[in-house]
Amino acid sequence: PWHIDQEIRSLMPLIYYHVWDNTPYPEYNKKFYQSNDLIVAISKVTDDIIKTIVPEVESTYLPHAVDADIFKKLPEEEIKEFRNKSFPGSEEQVLFFWNNRNARRKQSGSLIFWFKEFLDIVGKDKARLIMHTEVKDQHGQDLEEIIRFLGIDNGEVLFSEKKVPPEILARIYNAVDCTINVSDAEGFGLATLESLACGTPIIVNMTGGLQEQVTDGKKWF
Repeated sequence: PWHIDQEIRSLMPLIYYHVWDNTPYPEYNKKFYQSNDLIVAISKVTDDIIKTIVPEVESTYLPHAVDADIFKKLPEEEIKEFRNKSFPGSEEQVLFFWNNRNARRKQSGSLIFWFKEFLDIVGKDKARLIMHTEVKDQHGQDLEEIIRFLGIDNGEVLFSEKKVPPEILARIYNAVDCTINVSDAEGFGLATLESLACGTPIIVNMTGGLQEQVTDGKKWF
């Protein structure tokens, strides 16, 4: 639509819902940004990019949100029962959860390699990684082959491929000890926000909107 923005904007405003993950700021997008009446930014990184490159264009910051009636801290006994039933034998283990698409920028395969290194330090029976994703994706890697290659295909890594309702997802967040997101580009990172809403801590890298979830505005956590 930007190629005919004058024709469109003479009849109705053109609004662009935008995300850009990282630096350097995309100065080459300036002409496209200028072809909008309003740019809605999904993250603070995106918001600052817009305000820096095209301060003359109206913009606003509209971050992701989660349903607090679903993603919340659940009763301890309910979660203990769910964890024992869903992940038997995990009483003495640390459960890590990864909820993402199996795609290159999500670094799904790299995460498994790093988890293997972690197990080499703490012991194979001390932790378990649960990955809610498709194990084979045209944009990702063959995760089953990776765990076989690394020798951690005996329950150290569990795959959850079936789509589940938000209520079940909230139970999983409550049942695990930590949620991970190590994408090399991430506009916001909804899974980690859902995890925090359930009271479960997260491990993230400093990219895109993930940064917003590990700060109080002054210091990092």
